[in-house]
Amino acid sequence: SPIARPAVQLDYLSDSAIPSPGANSVNVMKMSQAFAKQGVVVTLYGKLTTACFDTDDFYRVYDVRPNFTIRRFPATKFRGSGRLYNLRLPYTVATARGDLQYCRSLPAAYFNCLLRRPTVFELHEPFDSKGVQLDYMFRQLVRSPHCRFVVISAALRDYLIEHHGVGEQDILVAHDAADPIARPSTVFTDPQGRFSVGYVGSLYPGKGMNRIAQLAERLPDVAFHIVGGTPDQQTHWQRETAGSRNLTFHGFKQQPELPYYLHGFDVLIAPYEAEVYVSEKRGANNLAKWMSPLKLFEYMSAGKPIVTTRLRVIEEVVEDGKTGLLCTAGAIDEYRRAIERLRDRPTERQRIGAQAHELFAARYTWDKRATSVLNFVRSGLPKESSTHLPK
Repeated sequence: SPIARPAVQLDYLSDSAIPSPGANSVNVMKMSQAFAKQGVVVTLYGKLTTACFDTDDFYRVYDVRPNFTIRRFPATKFRGSGRLYNLRLPYTVATARGDLQYCRSLPAAYFNCLLRRPTVFELHEPFDSKGVQLDYMFRQLVRSPHCRFVVISAALRDYLIEHHGVGEQDILVAHDAADPIARPSTVFTDPQGRFSVGYVGSLYPGKGMNRIAQLAERLPDVAFHIVGGTPDQQTHWQRETAGSRNLTFHGFKQQPELPYYLHGFDVLIAPYEAEVYVSEKRGANNLAKWMSPLKLFEYMSAGKPIVTTRLRVIEEVVEDGKTGLLCTAGAIDEYRRAIERLRDRPTERQRIGAQAHELFAARYTWDKRATSVLNFVRSGLPKESSTHLPK
């Protein structure tokens, strides 16, 4: 009988605090599960910081199978523990023994390339403005013959080609994704039976909470429900919208709780501004140029019509009038008319939601993303190495 080949070992070196509310941690946990479902043995490396939840079940928080190993450092969280994780990265990289090195950490990718290991770096934003050290690492990385790139938008692909001369054959565009979200037996309904518009996600500047507050004023008969945000962000916006009777904050919810809300709302909204920031650090990028928001794919998975902003990166995924309604950033009356249109035309509302779900199922699940990435990785490995990858 033929000798069974050992499974491919993949080291997934992230910069994510696990478990935490961060979208990047959702991405790496979901992708680890999806890689493992493809027959790859995955070890995910993450950091323990003060942003992490206190829990003994990391997998349940993200609603993923325990089909991969998680290694966190340090053993306890304290102020500065994330920095200690980064200082230890050279040792982590040097002692990692996987067949493949998949990185969502720039320093980890850099150290792997110094060791001349085939490396894939998943890029979500540029590093040109993030300080001398990171800029140096990134410029070395784009010149390295050992590194290839997975990017979350065509805009990022074009940036790598035009600004850094990376060959198109060394770049894969893989938008973010979501899991299929089954409708639970019980879903949220507005207590007063009003037409409901839901927002699920963080409340950082540029994500659109200010526009939702304005819409609540202009559409007093529509209920707006906000799921997400830190306690401080919720307190701020509850104070700012204290007079509103049609705006409700539900707080942050973990992944297993989201289907209850996503399937309950009539319309889902993501009114991004022309500038979006998720960090107050110096040199933070305007992510509106590069992002591929997780929430869009979660919205599509629920089969609900989406009202969002006409940005280049959004138009890579959402087609106006077919899988969502697109509005000009900051044009509050366009958003108002889009919501009224969907409220008054239930047949169109159902059609757009169904088409969004069909597109999601065909192209934007985590499983399909993992398959695409593994095919890309295989294409760049020597023949004797690539034959061991699952097909």
